[in-house]
Amino acid sequence: MEIRQVQYALAVANFGSYSSAAEELFISQSSLSKQIIALEHELGFPIFDRTHRKIALTPGGETFLAHAEKIDAAYRAMVADLRECKMTPALSIVAIPVIAQYGITSLVAMFRSRYPEVALTLEEREAGAILPLLNNHQYDLAFVRDNFLDAAAYWMHQIATDRLQVVVSRRHRYANQPHLSLRDIADENFILFDKGTVVHELAVDACRAEGFEPRIFYASLRVESILGMVASNVGITLMMEKLAAYHQHPELVIIPLQEEVRSKIVLIAPRSRPLGRTARIFMDFMEKILPLRDILMPL
Repeated sequence: MEIRQVQYALAVANFGSYSSAAEELFISQSSLSKQIIALEHELGFPIFDRTHRKIALTPGGETFLAHAEKIDAAYRAMVADLRECKMTPALSIVAIPVIAQYGITSLVAMFRSRYPEVALTLEEREAGAILPLLNNHQYDLAFVRDNFLDAAAYWMHQIATDRLQVVVSRRHRYANQPHLSLRDIADENFILFDKGTVVHELAVDACRAEGFEPRIFYASLRVESILGMVASNVGITLMMEKLAAYHQHPELVIIPLQEEVRSKIVLIAPRSRPLGRTARIFMDFMEKILPLRDILMPL
């Protein structure tokens, strides 16, 4: 039995689909199926019931899954701990897709210049995937928004702060307004980030707090798609100011929102496990460099 086979079986069980699991694992569906069949032959029983359209665990599969989760967690913990023993120190960081907009790429570049001996990897993931991956030892640190985050569960450094603003087309009737309230835009078509993203939840919660449900005309994970739709004047959006300003879209106007809806970008690590030496070096570096950031590299 190989650890990858255990992880493949867990992926199929979690996604309930061979195709979705294969896509997440970056392998072909046929390769995934072959590995699961090989594992089942070694175990001597099927893990998955294939007699129905929807994949389900067999009784033996239920027992296997309980042990597989422990094996996978122990393996990831071992790999994370062994990073500290390598001759070349390693550090893996995951971030929501805003590393350029908030100057995180420049911060990471400064760290690499200061600590060239560290084998650093930085990846972007959607917000909903980050905490499970971080907690399962697949990354050492993460850049995320602090909203809806259990602050007691993570070591944390603030990287940047931002606030929700209204973005409209230059042809919109409100384009020349000095500021807007949520009630002013209650009847508009809203173009937002997808449901489940932090900014979506912040925007919807803010509207509900003012007594209305936003009429969502279009939703996307891509900033460019949202801004493009708003520029066509089919609706407005609520977006973080620095995120909208970074793109400098010539057909859009950013209008201050009267209500205060703020969000912080924070660097986090789980309190549930000791902070590795290299992760501690990175966090200490961030703590020291952040007060100087506006001088060294204005946002």
